[in-house]
Amino acid sequence: MIAKHQAKIVHPAHWPQALGYGPWVEEVWANYLANAIQYGGCPPRVELGATERTDGSICFWVHDDGAGLTAEEQRHLFTPLWRNSQPGPVIAEGYGLSLSIVRRIVERLGGEVGVESRVGEGSRFTFTLPAAD
Repeated sequence: MIAKHQAKIVHPAHWPQALGYGPWVEEVWANYLANAIQYGGCPPRVELGATERTDGSICFWVHDDGAGLTAEEQRHLFTPLWRNSQPGPVIAEGYGLSLSIVRRIVERLGGEVGVESRVGEGSRFTFTLPAAD
């Protein structure tokens, strides 16, 4: 998918350690990355990162330079079967389940999901996990 869309992925050299189940966390990253590449502009530029928080958790994030989302779209993002129907060159594929799956996984691991976005400025999707100490 990265090569197909000629995506550029930027990530830190070092990551903070978090608690979680590896295959589930991998699924979260795969879904967030796929969405960022699909909706992240042409060609997509996607930045990954993590911030250690004072509450003992780590906030991981994926930022894209896509069209951004309205407040109404943001309210529905993690709802099963909801798909974004933004106009433009992107044709949505799939069934609208990936972000609802992300939410279920992250909540089962004791974390939270979120999105920060403005129309015309891209989006930052986040998930938190407990820090590994």
